[in-house]
Amino acid sequence: MNLMKCMFAGIALLAVSFAWGQTIVAPQQRPEKTSFAIVTDQVTWEKCRPEIENYRAVLEQEQLPAYILAGQWKNPEQIKELLMRLYRESRLEGAVFIGDIPIPMIRKAQHMTSAFKMDEEKSPRLDSSVPSDRFYDDFDLKFDYLGQDTTSALFFYYNLAADSPQALCCDIYTGRIKPLEDGTDRYQQIRDYLNKAVAAHQENNILDQFVSYTGEGSYSNSLTAWRMEQMILREQLPGVFDRENNARFMRYSMWDYPKEEVIAALQREDLDMLIFHEHGMPYRQYISATPRTHDPEEYTEFLKREFRSKLRTVADRQGDVAGQMKKWCGEYHLDTSWFSGAFDPEWIRKDSIADAQLGIVLEDIPSIAPNARFVIFDACYNGDFREKDYIAGRYIFSKGKCVVAFANSVNVLQDKSANDLFGWLGFGTRIGLWARYTNILESHIIGDPTFCFSSGREGMDCNTWLTTSESPAFWLEMLRDSPYADLQNMALLKLFQQEYTGISDTLRMRFETSPYAVVRYTCMSLLEELNDQNFREVLKLAVTDPYEFIRRIAIHRMGRIGAPEFLPFIIDTYLNDYLSERVNFNVLTALEAYRWQEVDAVLEKELAQSTLRNKDDFRTKLQSRLSNERMWKVTDDMPDPEKPEKDKIFYIRYLKNLNYHPGVPVYLELVKDTSASPALRKSLIESLAWFNLSEYKKDIITTCEGLLQDQTNTPDFRQEVLRTYHRLKGDLKNGK
Repeated sequence: MNLMKCMFAGIALLAVSFAWGQTIVAPQQRPEKTSFAIVTDQVTWEKCRPEIENYRAVLEQEQLPAYILAGQWKNPEQIKELLMRLYRESRLEGAVFIGDIPIPMIRKAQHMTSAFKMDEEKSPRLDSSVPSDRFYDDFDLKFDYLGQDTTSALFFYYNLAADSPQALCCDIYTGRIKPLEDGTDRYQQIRDYLNKAVAAHQENNILDQFVSYTGEGSYSNSLTAWRMEQMILREQLPGVFDRENNARFMRYSMWDYPKEEVIAALQREDLDMLIFHEHGMPYRQYISATPRTHDPEEYTEFLKREFRSKLRTVADRQGDVAGQMKKWCGEYHLDTSWFSGAFDPEWIRKDSIADAQLGIVLEDIPSIAPNARFVIFDACYNGDFREKDYIAGRYIFSKGKCVVAFANSVNVLQDKSANDLFGWLGFGTRIGLWARYTNILESHIIGDPTFCFSSGREGMDCNTWLTTSESPAFWLEMLRDSPYADLQNMALLKLFQQEYTGISDTLRMRFETSPYAVVRYTCMSLLEELNDQNFREVLKLAVTDPYEFIRRIAIHRMGRIGAPEFLPFIIDTYLNDYLSERVNFNVLTALEAYRWQEVDAVLEKELAQSTLRNKDDFRTKLQSRLSNERMWKVTDDMPDPEKPEKDKIFYIRYLKNLNYHPGVPVYLELVKDTSASPALRKSLIESLAWFNLSEYKKDIITTCEGLLQDQTNTPDFRQEVLRTYHRLKGDLKNGK
């Protein structure tokens, strides 16, 4: 029996081995290089079968053989087991979930998110879990089942297991087509969407029309950070956006009320891609804030509107309205006229209209009918598919031509690269293959993950390159000869995955010599995974890189390591790159990870060599920020049983955001002290898992090894120790 027959024999067995009422339809084409899975529930399959089959047919026209898996799914494990088998036997590259597909709600894995830090013990389980399809995407991750939600049958809760790999490395990609509960027929939504997706696949559409919109509050409103995106995009897609009007970069401050300009962009028939850098919630995109003004009367009206809004919130929460008014009058020296009209229906209507000018809400989207084929929401919660209705879902189910979104199910970090590997999209790469390299828990494809633009370059076959195992020699040749920055990045990523001998030196050399900012950033981020001496040397070079984002991240990582050798570089950046707001923010945060005495000594030395005229201002600002030694005082108090435990645990949780390295010896002694509070010890060992770049990483690992050998520790505490140990040791990942 040849290989193809063997694979099809294996799939035939699936129908027998997993006979839980599923329908499994094999592809019409035999999978050779790759395959795909369309996963749906039984009712959706029965009601939308022609549209699902048409969708599969268009994929097979693109040489992507597709299985259809329909069933009455009892839990996520059923689906994952099928996907794993297809991956082993039919080279599965990805899947799409259509209809009512179980939603894994992940806990004990906040280190796999970019920013999410909600207290899992005190907050409701629904809110403090991360809805994430990484459960399906990464086959090495192990989970402990906690139970099904009592109010929503689709939600299944899991802890990331203590003995699981503690880092994401996706084997496949997935996308969700989950209908909205917005009063329309949910199955008609799916039918209409799949017809739209098929039409999009049949377009011959090159990625050459792009809009980026940056909302108020993004990047700290830094112009230095904002203007870099234009340079980066031209590196990733050279020549494409050099022509007039092919790329447009919009910012909230260009108009008092930019909402209509954003809507006009979304409605463009020719728009291929739009990226939103903004704040968000499931029900709203925060497009702008109250306009800036120098008119005192206008400013006063803005403030009165804000007070009226806040007073209504107090009333909604059944608070003391009169007491709150009295408090504000005293604090801000106001009279009661400032709150006039707060509960008047006409003023409520006027304030609501004014507020609607500042954002895009769910109710706006049907009339907008977005036409951008691909929309990225670099924002919190716009992709929260727990909700019955949510922003990203509205976009793809609208009457417009939007067919796919990339959005976050919980909050997301601003200091991350939202433009990584965009060049692949211009070369015809499927959205899913591109998104597979965004390994964080919250980012998801909403819509068809197989959608791709037509390749803008001859000879580019990224879909094949990313789904087959090319040799290191192939990638080295691409790294050496390709003129395209993101193909060089592809080569570096593949060499890193293959554990190519000399990869660390290769990454450092490329960082030092590449003219492309996107290549230098890839080198730095991959070296971070190695966390070796080359990484440290590259960080020292990175603080003066022309690309603001590289400087910003380099400073942050220096603070995460906490090595004294970095202090001169951080202080030099403080003195000489203070106009870059996001860099300066990270400088001040990084310096909080050191003792003030160390910082002060280096500051005086750097100031002595500096030609700055206002040296005292720099000294005073830093001294006022750091000299009170807040974290050291808190650390010093931790062993004291007389100090309030609630306050200690608050600061221990804060260590996840600020790795205070000088305190590690104290923390380690405390976690070893069996007479100390169990809650305190558990909180500490949990937070120490975030010290994965720290100078003290080896000491923490050694302490964990000792704690694991001590059988007197409780099973619950040992589980937390095991999680921290595996995260810091990183010895469970297979380097796929």
